[in-house]
Amino acid sequence: MEKEYQDFTHELPDKEMDLKSFFNEDEAKEWKLEKAQRKKRKKFIVKIVSSMLVFALLISGLGMWFDVFNIPALRFVEVSNRLSKQSEVREYKKAVVTLEWGGVKGTGFNIAPDGIIVTNDHVVENTNRVNVHFGTGESFVGKVIAKHPELDLAIVDIEANNLPVLPLNVEQEWEKWESEKIIFIGNPLAFTQIANEGKIVGKVMLNDWDVPVMMIEAPIYKGNSGSPVLNQNGEVIGVIFATLQNPEMETKEIIGAAIPSYYIKAILEELKE
Repeated sequence: MEKEYQDFTHELPDKEMDLKSFFNEDEAKEWKLEKAQRKKRKKFIVKIVSSMLVFALLISGLGMWFDVFNIPALRFVEVSNRLSKQSEVREYKKAVVTLEWGGVKGTGFNIAPDGIIVTNDHVVENTNRVNVHFGTGESFVGKVIAKHPELDLAIVDIEANNLPVLPLNVEQEWEKWESEKIIFIGNPLAFTQIANEGKIVGKVMLNDWDVPVMMIEAPIYKGNSGSPVLNQNGEVIGVIFATLQNPEMETKEIIGAAIPSYYIKAILEELKE
């Protein structure tokens, strides 16, 4: 015998039931107010989370921006713009390159039409391949063919022709340029192809070094490693590799240090053998 089932289904109303069907007028107002408050709290939480994310990104970038947008940095951009109006400085820039690999950035310069780049050993110490970018827009993959950590010098070879070059002055008695005005070009901080000026103020023997290096009074920053130091004849007389405290100044003034070009000569002669 079939059992009879009572149908408890019912048709849904075509329109949403009025709040007054469930609440009295005061309860309905209270419900709407609570709903509005929940919506407001949700927006507030979203705003707080978004602000925290923006703040975190800002903090992560402050290190770079504090370096870039400080008064000395703005000053060297101004000086570079002034120097770059000189036709000879514009020519020097053509042979200065940016070296990049694995997040590392440094400076180098070309000394041969077929592509021989001089830079610092510490710029390429953990790699044998680097990307080489000229200010003219040309880029090459370079092979590190010589490393001399005792002099903080390295040589990078690229396959090219008719490249702009900077001539080397490899005189051993480089001290004669003391107090002479010099120009150096590099890629400090977040900038590229920055020309700046200074002067050689003496020489210093560093710990664990066998040769004296140039002390240069000039605004030198991270990224200037490998920058060529040019005399008034446009010849490279040194390669910037570090900053240090001037041992002759009680104020411990920060100065630049450069390895004289004379020591590049021996490295190049070794490569010819």
